[in-house]
Amino acid sequence: MPPSASSPPPPKEPTGLREVILSVRENLDVAPADILLSAIPEMLAGLAGREDILSDALARVRGDYDYVIIDCPPNVGLLTFNALKACSEAIVPMDPSFFSLHGIAKLLETFDLLAQKSDHHIEARVLVTLYPGRAPFVKAVVDELHRHLDGRYFETIIRYSIKLAEAASHGVPIAQYCRHCAGFDDYQALVAEVLRREAENPCVALDAHATRTSARHRRAGPSSPIVTPQEVTFTIEAPDAEHVLLAGDFNDWTLDGSEMDPIGGVWTKVIKLPPGRYRYRYVVDGRWQNDPSNAAVEPNPYGEHDSILVMEGAATAWSPPASMAGVPPSTDHT
Repeated sequence: MPPSASSPPPPKEPTGLREVILSVRENLDVAPADILLSAIPEMLAGLAGREDILSDALARVRGDYDYVIIDCPPNVGLLTFNALKACSEAIVPMDPSFFSLHGIAKLLETFDLLAQKSDHHIEARVLVTLYPGRAPFVKAVVDELHRHLDGRYFETIIRYSIKLAEAASHGVPIAQYCRHCAGFDDYQALVAEVLRREAENPCVALDAHATRTSARHRRAGPSSPIVTPQEVTFTIEAPDAEHVLLAGDFNDWTLDGSEMDPIGGVWTKVIKLPPGRYRYRYVVDGRWQNDPSNAAVEPNPYGEHDSILVMEGAATAWSPPASMAGVPPSTDHT
């Protein structure tokens, strides 16, 4: 039968994912789509392996990115199923309403069904968004969500912010549009929570490695700083601290200019480092300590332990000579 006059013409030849990727800013690329994507389920009807097409496409660019975020349509069709098969984790946005609460339960059942049918397990968590704040009904919905989801939700809640809507209308990220608003603060807290959960549950991070991370994004230890060839992200959870500093071989153990930035109770600092073997410690409100999330340590001259970071490509036996200012200052605060 001839194709319907209303159906879009099929593409002349397959287009690779790399051919549509656009670089929009430093460390951020986008693979856009348009309305023609809606015809894909009909075009692929009856095709064997159609649910794995996105997984196969991402496999060709996996080595280029640390994280891949897939924005899904609000239904569970072939497009969403492709995204689920390609992912190891899912963030499920939810506005705090009664009907959304029931819809979330059905969606999580879909994830469980996917795991049973295909043996593909997804770590799914619900993210409450558009939170208006004071209404008792909204608070009751969130409490009900927490009671029924048994940990399958983010502690971070994204509050309603007009700045988020304005940023979307201008087509720019909130981090570029306005850093002094509730929306920016909440999404920063979400990033910190995602990183903290990875550090606390390395098994999930290892499962995610097959679909989300690459040789460019690895950990130097079981739950140690996040390392890429360009930089290292140091993180430590200290929600009650007022000041946290980072000192090590890489800055001659100097505290000036070593302040870390707080994001929702997690303190972070990004440093560019060449390949090498480094010792480091945190200073939390004046008290020196090693990295609690890094199992790699070695004794220092003061009877305590320094955390160890080895950057890829470094000789593992390397250590700074005694003539360098590489010995941390005394940690005796008595």
